Order: sequence, then C-alpha cells, then structure tokens
Amino acid sequence: MRIAGWLLLAAVAARGQDGSLEELQRLLRPSDPPPDGRYNAKDRTWEDWLRRTGERPPDFAALPSIPGLPDALAGVKTRAEWPRRRAELKAQVERWLFGRMPPAPGNLRAVVTGERKEGRATVREVRLEFGPEHRAKLRVELIIPEGKGPFPVFLTNHGVNRPWIYTAVRRGYIACVYHATDPRYQNGDDSDAWVEIYPAYDWSVLARWAWAASRAVDYLVTRPEVDAARIGTTGHSRNGKSALLAAAMDERIGAVVPSSGNSGEVDPWRYTTEPFANESIELLTGAQSHWFHPRLRFFAGREDKLPVDQNTLLALVAPRGAMLYSGYAESAGNPFGFEQAYRDARRVYRWLGKEQNVWLHLRAGEHATSAGDVENFVDFFDAVFGRAVMPKQETWVHGYEYKAPQPPPPAAKLGDREQIAWVLGEEPPGVKNLQLRRAPLEASSVESWIAGVLRRPSMDATVRERIAREGMRWTEVPFGDGLKGDLFLPQAKGRYPVVVWLHGYPYQAGWSIMAPWTNGGSAWRLDQRPSIPDLVKQGFAVFAFDQIGFGARVLDARDFYRRYPRWSLMGKMVADTRAAVEALGQTAELSDVYLMGYSLGGKVALLTAALDERVKGLAVVSGFDVLRAATADKGVEGIRHYSHLHGLLPRLGPYVDKPRSSPFDFDAAVRLTAGRPVLLIAPTLDRYVRAADVAAAVKPLARPGLTVETPLDFNRFRRQTQQRVVRWLTEVRDRNGR
Repeated sequence: MRIAGWLLLAAVAARGQDGSLEELQRLLRPSDPPPDGRYNAKDRTWEDWLRRTGERPPDFAALPSIPGLPDALAGVKTRAEWPRRRAELKAQVERWLFGRMPPAPGNLRAVVTGERKEGRATVREVRLEFGPEHRAKLRVELIIPEGKGPFPVFLTNHGVNRPWIYTAVRRGYIACVYHATDPRYQNGDDSDAWVEIYPAYDWSVLARWAWAASRAVDYLVTRPEVDAARIGTTGHSRNGKSALLAAAMDERIGAVVPSSGNSGEVDPWRYTTEPFANESIELLTGAQSHWFHPRLRFFAGREDKLPVDQNTLLALVAPRGAMLYSGYAESAGNPFGFEQAYRDARRVYRWLGKEQNVWLHLRAGEHATSAGDVENFVDFFDAVFGRAVMPKQETWVHGYEYKAPQPPPPAAKLGDREQIAWVLGEEPPGVKNLQLRRAPLEASSVESWIAGVLRRPSMDATVRERIAREGMRWTEVPFGDGLKGDLFLPQAKGRYPVVVWLHGYPYQAGWSIMAPWTNGGSAWRLDQRPSIPDLVKQGFAVFAFDQIGFGARVLDARDFYRRYPRWSLMGKMVADTRAAVEALGQTAELSDVYLMGYSLGGKVALLTAALDERVKGLAVVSGFDVLRAATADKGVEGIRHYSHLHGLLPRLGPYVDKPRSSPFDFDAAVRLTAGRPVLLIAPTLDRYVRAADVAAAVKPLARPGLTVETPLDFNRFRRQTQQRVVRWLTEVRDRNGR
C-alpha cells in the first residue's frame, strides 16, 4: 500500500475541509455563460461575479453537516410558531438558493391591450405596469371560459403555443399565461429588464420568474371573474422550478404542480450529487449559471452543508396543495430523491393537519408531458380546491421503508467471511443459468421498455452504428436469474480481459448515463462513469448491467423484501455480479475478469471480490466506507444510508445509533481480497465518509498489491480519476501477461 496516500488522508483530516475559494476553483470546472438570458446586469459568469463582489465561500467548518434533509420544523413546538419559522426559511432560501427578491410593488396597474373571442372563450391580453416609474412590464394573457364565474385559475408560464391551457379551460378554469420564461419562448422574457429596474436585488432568473407569477396574482385577485381562493400554478422543467418557488413565497397561490423540474425543483440537492449521476450543483450552476444565486455554487461537493434544500420549498407551500410530478425514467431525474422529498413534506403536512394536500406522482416515460398529464394536474387542483372528490395519489418506485429485520444480531464477534454472510442475508438456493451450457452465449431475455428510453444498443440502431464507428463490437450476454448485460469488445477477434463496470446510484439510468456507449454529450456529464471506448482501445472488453432497482430494473426492487424477507438488496447485487463473473468466464473471447466500481458499485465490487476468487483484481472509487466510525457527531449518513435510506442492508438497522457495535464493516472485504491487486481511491473531501476515519481504517490494511490513492477531491468519478483507473488496470493486466 502506498503510505503517501495514508499521510495525505491524515493531513486533510487534521486540517478539515479547507473550503477556501482557491481550493474550490481548483476542483470545479469553469462555469459557462448562460446559454439564454443573462447572469445579472454586470457579470457574464460566476467567475466574473467572484471578482466583482469579492465574495468568499461560507466558513464550512462552522456550518453543521446535515447528511439528511434539513428539518423545516426545527425549533418549532406549536403551529403558532410556524409563521415565524416560515419567515426564517424564506430568508435562507433567498440567501443560499435564489437571491433576494423585491417586495410586492404597491403601484401595479393593468392595461388591457386586446380582447377577442376564441370559440366560446374570451382571450384578454393585459400589460401589467409597476415598480419605479412603472417601468417594469409583464404581459399576461387570460383565457376565460364561457359561463358565470368566479372561476378558479390555472396559472403558468409554460410552453410554446400554450399547450397546457386547453385542458384547463375545458375543465372550467381561467388559464393565465405570464411572459416570464426563456427568451426564446413567448416572444421574450419580460423579466429580463427588471435586472436594471431593481438594481439593489441579486435575484436569479428563476427568482424573477417566480416573482412574475406573484405579479400576475396581484392582478388576478382584483378581477371579479376570478375565484381568488382557488389559484393553482404549474410549470414544466425549468418552469417547474420557478412555479414551486412562486408557491413557496406567495401564500395566495393555493396549489402547485411542479412538473419534471428535477434538480433545483423537488429533487433535493443532497440527492443530486455525482453518485446519483444527476444534475448536480456543479453542473447546474456551471452550465445554467443564471438559474440560481451564485452562492449556491459554493456548496458543490458539500451539499450536506446547505442550511436549506429543495424540501424546504415544499414545507413553505404547506399546508396548501403540492403534487410532486415527474417521470421516474427521466435522464435528469431521480425517483429516490423525489420520494425522500415527499416523505419529508408529508411529515410537515401531517403536522399541519393537511396530509391529504400533498401528492406524489412518478409517471412512466421521459421528460416530455402529454395532455393526459395536464388532466392529472387539474384533477389535483380540483381535489385541493374542493371542486371534486379525488383519491389521494402516491405512486412509489423505490418505495422502501425500513422495518426491523427478523434475525437477531449475532451473539459473538464474527470473522471476515462470517460478517459478510451475515450482513448480506440468506440467499435462497437457485439454479445456474442454463444458457451458459450453450456456445456462443445468446441472451433471450428482454429488458423493460425503459431500455429504449436509455438508448441501450439492443433497442437503438443509431447507437449500434456509433459503437462501430468507435472501433468496437457489441453483443449481449445472459447471466444470473434471466438477466442480460451489454458486452463491448475490440473489433479484432482475440481473447481479451474484461472489466465489469458497476455503477453508482443513478436510479433513473442504471449503467448508462446520457449516451450509453461513450462519454459523449455535455462536458458536464463526464464525471459520472468511465468512457467505454477508452477501455476498449486499451485492449479490454467491458461488461455493463443494471443492478436491481436501477435503470431498466428500476421497478424490480419495490417488492424485494416482500419476496425475499431474509435476504438483502445488496446480497442480490452481489449474487448478480458473481453470476456475471461466471458467465463472462465461459465466454470464449474473454480471459481474466476485473471489477471497476464507483460509489454503490465500489461497495458491490468489494463484497463480490471478497467472496469470489475468480475476480482477478478490482478498482474501487469512493466505495470504501467506515461504518463503525460513523457516529452521530460526524455528520455523515453512515449506517442509515444502508439500512434506512437505500434499503441495501437492513440487518444493520439496529446499529444505526450505535455504529461502533456493528457486526460488519468494509475492512473485512478488503482483507479477503489479499493476494489480488486492489486499487482504492478515497477522495479526501468525500462528504459521505470522513477522511480521518478512512485514514485510520486503511492504515492496518497495508499489504503488497493494495494501492490506496487519496486525491484532493469530492465524491465523484471525475475524468482524471477515470484515466487513472484505466492506467492501473492496464498495468495490472500487463503484469499478469494477458
């Protein structure tokens, strides 16, 4: 083992997370200018803002680490105290997430610029004027149904050609469209000019759009045809983000359906980090830098230090209506994060006596919505506004809730192999995949429809053509309990060592992130999984498959513990990986099998290699955890991550508050890999495990063949780390003479 790695860990642990601006700028990719719209009146990029303002990151050492979602009810004992707490939370949301917004103007006036009949509805075009010298303008369109009001309101800034309004009007709502959204939509963004009109406010683009919704409400509540107690707002994608913010800040909005806004909307930042292969803080504040306040970027990689999160906005909406709405297979989504946000919001709504007003709807499909989705939005508004009786919706994808495991804890200290066997649970007896008796192997199973959304090669001719252009071949390999994976090989016939890629926590995408065969696409997606072409060019085959509960198998974990009450999800993952190793070992063109895992995949790799000596070596990035040291004062998820959050190892649940007594820890797996090459990469600023604990745990594990490297970095599989893993695998292969 490289002793220098341990020394660096120890040094970082001693000084703590620096958090200096210089350190942050070394770690983050430079931000892009906004692709549409402006950063603010004076700055083109985040770096320009830093130079102009001289602002520095907060003192991270002084901020508490909150590994779970921040508690909106912290310090609140009675409902009478809730208004005070709401005011505190709103101020923090403005400071850390969206920027400070002006107070409501007291001089709003409305100028009707046109009115006409469209069928039996009336279309009224209005220009709102307000602010200093009435220089601020906002165009609003009302589509008023035929009949006697007052009517409820469907308020939105969403979309080209107003695709959502038709259903709302047919259902008896006034549709109100306000012109504050991307400049390419609806003839421009009226809120852009407000940057100069309100120079004292540092609001982001999303904050301006949300504030615009409130100005539309200012007008709506003056109209006799409007039922002011029944105003619902909604928006899609980035407009969903602004719709939720508008409802959080304006209590006159009675209900909100934020649709597929994902990161920065309902999906909390704590569950959009790199292991989730999501739109992280670094990605969104770098690629869409005008959407949020520049301060949010300071928390990239340190999401646990954010005093508030997106669940805070849901708490601010309570007890009014909120329906969390997204597609569980969206490439930018994360059903796990939505479910955690919903659980937290439901707790606040329950405390306020209005649990029926918060719904969860995770639909099938990718990002786009249909007319049927808008019908669901109106159903929700009708239910909250008392216009119809509707059953509350709760659609779960992961759906895991911890229940105390049945087997009693072990009475005595366990050996390394016994620790792993105990924590993984009791694997039911099965049968080896009978297809392995045939050569060549031919997969006969079919992945779910989600494989098409994910552009898996078996479902997408364009992807197969691109694979060929990259100088690769592709085939499917059957393994395990009717599963199949994707195998990528060099074009030339031969016998190749194979690397099994084990993914992190992308519930929505599994092993494929953006393009499933390369690191193509946005440069901001490069830190989420390795480049398959890079490995193939080095003479490796690459095998990739989805773990249970992820990607094409995203729905398969929901009922796992009903079906296998004495096993574990992690046990199933290890069993599937071992089955993959067996199948690859019987494939004529393959030789030695290596494992490469990041985050969750690193943990699966460690446990698989510990139990299966057919694995010739493994590279683990941010996968080594130190459970027994994860005490409450450390501010990490620790055992709760495995037992209560992701449901990976429920047998650890009784030790969540006494981790030092845990019968299992990951050092047992490392010891069982003795005699084989192992690369452990442990970033020094990994927020999921403290550097001091890793330093103390790895020092006694020193042995020939174990390489521990500790880059100064957050928990991510950045491009430099990927390249290092490829070099290490190449060195190990060459030493083995294969």
